[in-house]
Amino acid sequence: MDEPQEPSARQSHVLRAHPEGQSLFGEASHWRELAEQSATVVTRAFTNMQERRFGYEELRHRLDPRRSRTIHLGVGLALLAAIFAALVALDAIELAGVLAGWMTAAAAAAAAAWIGCSWLAALARREGQRRLLTIITAGAAAIGLLLVALHGEGIPAGRADLWNRFGIGVLVVLLIFALVAAAAVLITRTEPASLLFARRRWHRARDEYAAAVRTHRADAEAAAIADREWRSLIEIQADVSPDGADPVPD
Repeated sequence: MDEPQEPSARQSHVLRAHPEGQSLFGEASHWRELAEQSATVVTRAFTNMQERRFGYEELRHRLDPRRSRTIHLGVGLALLAAIFAALVALDAIELAGVLAGWMTAAAAAAAAAWIGCSWLAALARREGQRRLLTIITAGAAAIGLLLVALHGEGIPAGRADLWNRFGIGVLVVLLIFALVAAAAVLITRTEPASLLFARRRWHRARDEYAAAVRTHRADAEAAAIADREWRSLIEIQADVSPDGADPVPD
């Protein structure tokens, strides 16, 4: 029997004659198929990652063109919650003696109103509406004067002098104004929720792409090793049986 000269004939000879032939050939085919599949997954993951990234960048260009909103949404919400709690406490001081039975609810409602004023002021400043900003500032000042008057009237005249009745109220209102201004700046500098979610989607797609690349590299390496083992077997069998006879099993 003449030795097979064509690669396909030689492979057929090894598959038929060697006990490890079919096993090594199956492993090589298996890992080659996995490498091709993982390469397809890498291409798909790369496309998805780029789409997510470009979507995030386009949204950031529209919502934060100058990258001035640098405060993370979670940090901004935590600080805003702290400001809200401080406003509730200050409003409770101002309303003490006026709405004794409903003081807690009234203080929380007043604090929510102050946060709303901060949000409107931040929006007006962002959009350059100076007239609206002036109206909001004047309205906040009027409400502050009303709170001072309520605080002064709510304390019995026999327990405090004129300074204690109105001076403390003015000081508390000034603190409220400072917190409202801080809240407005915080809202202006905090990133939008949509921007945060878009960045998370991009980062998640980036992680998926990195994982797909690692899997493909491992599959490609395993496929190369399996292919080398299979080709080495073919070359060895070609050397040990040059006359085409079936080799003796190892």
